[in-house]
Amino acid sequence: MTAAAAGRVRRGRIARYSPALLCALLPVIGSAHAGGAARLKCRAFDSKAAYQHLVKQCQFGTRVPGTPAHEQCCRWLSEELRSRADEVVVHRFRAKAGDRWLPLANIVATFNPKGERHILLGAHWDTRPTADRDPDPANRKQAILGANDGASGVAVLLEIARSLAADPPSQRVTIVLFDGEDYGETASGMFLGSRAFAEGYTGPPVSWGAVLDMVGDRDLRLPYERYSVEKAPAVVERIWGAARRAGSRAFVHEVGPRILDDHVFLLLRGIPCVDVIDFDYPHWHTLADTPDKCSPESLGQVGRAVLRAISEDEASGPS
Repeated sequence: MTAAAAGRVRRGRIARYSPALLCALLPVIGSAHAGGAARLKCRAFDSKAAYQHLVKQCQFGTRVPGTPAHEQCCRWLSEELRSRADEVVVHRFRAKAGDRWLPLANIVATFNPKGERHILLGAHWDTRPTADRDPDPANRKQAILGANDGASGVAVLLEIARSLAADPPSQRVTIVLFDGEDYGETASGMFLGSRAFAEGYTGPPVSWGAVLDMVGDRDLRLPYERYSVEKAPAVVERIWGAARRAGSRAFVHEVGPRILDDHVFLLLRGIPCVDVIDFDYPHWHTLADTPDKCSPESLGQVGRAVLRAISEDEASGPS
């Protein structure tokens, strides 16, 4: 992912808005959870298990498209989802990044394909081939391990998948693991999986969706991503409101920068989707993006918020 605004975003420099302006930006969406509290399903999220999913991905090594570790991780992720979802399809395709054609794979898992409402959850599972932000210039041509930038969002979705398998949702829930998000040197060679998915999407309309990216930081802080506020404010309110009710304090009510990420291509396709991301991560695109920089608690805050949003949507019934 890249920041659409120039420069890195640092703590304390996120735009702060008055409560009145935030209310204008984020109109409350009907109270999806109102009147349904008695029927609300509180699905469990195992933070420690999610963290082990993160560690397992890193044990394959750098998951750069076209490498053995990438293929091995693809098989593992597919098997994990097949053990939980009703349907799993691995969409293999090739995409051009610079002067290279890359073998890529989007992994799509579906729960309750006949559900009347449709929720889409995504994360990228590939890792960047260059540590271009590493403080040591000698490291910048090496691939990153991507514990936070790649493995964290996937780890949360794998544990959400386990929870949905144990307590099947009444809605259709699609989990997409996007490939090729972090490959190129510029935006034209990035987000390859989400571009392909959005361009070829022929499934049922999506009620709402969320992309999870860089959500494992020990010092997790999740402001509203600005494209999400502008293009899908009701989904922002749904996720951040559910996070508040789930006690996930990492979700803060401030507007952050515009981030060019997988959600943008879903939005362009007409899919109402937000980006849940902490872009203020000091180890971004460096060799220091390793599991010790992440925590189970951070993964748990995100997982509980998303599961709560699913449950509140479920309690509100078809719309």
